[in-house]
Amino acid sequence: MASSARFYLARVIKIGNLTTEGIIKATREPSFVALRGIRYTFTDFQQFGPDNKPRGVFARLAKYRPEGAVEVVHHDVHASGQEPIENLIEATSPFVYLPEFSGIAYKHVWNLLERNQFSRAFCELIEASQDKFFIKCELEPVTDIRTFVSRLAKLEKIIRLQAIVKPPNPLFGPCWESLKEYLEKRKLQEVSIREEAPQGISTQISQIAAAISNGEATPTILRLLQRICGSQKRV
Repeated sequence: MASSARFYLARVIKIGNLTTEGIIKATREPSFVALRGIRYTFTDFQQFGPDNKPRGVFARLAKYRPEGAVEVVHHDVHASGQEPIENLIEATSPFVYLPEFSGIAYKHVWNLLERNQFSRAFCELIEASQDKFFIKCELEPVTDIRTFVSRLAKLEKIIRLQAIVKPPNPLFGPCWESLKEYLEKRKLQEVSIREEAPQGISTQISQIAAAISNGEATPTILRLLQRICGSQKRV
């Protein structure tokens, strides 16, 4: 009988020396991490496409206890009892990672492997694969752009804008090209932006969001980023 399941979509944010190849290797040759007495690891790795440039990766995030027990029947005494077992799995969440889009889709397991648990365990495992040496991994949820645009349209005014911009993933390369070049030229890992005006900031954010929704984002965003980069250069 078929059953329904909830999956979440996110972008895998690579910071520092973390690469796509590093993420795939960490999934293929996993270690384990312990969080609050529970262990996590990757299992059942599969790769789709050429070995040197796979189109996708499938695996499972497993949540398990180093020492557990299961209920069994003892026929000799006609009773049930606990049988100790090592590495007892409590839950697994299948996921698919798409390197080209830096995207991941993973299953929500109610009360056992929910979104926050999956995100933390996944990132900890990726970072542990390189002993957390100058790398950091984050999962950024993918939201519905139509909902985002509709919410922006309801804002009467914007009094504060604050952001930290890091080198972009390949998916948004064309939109972020000028800012990416600026970061590389200045050898920056991130740029902090903060604007504030009690009377309301003069901004085209709602128009930009609408342009993204209509597939007309690139020229508009490039102009915005050029203006941001210009202001940063004057600091």
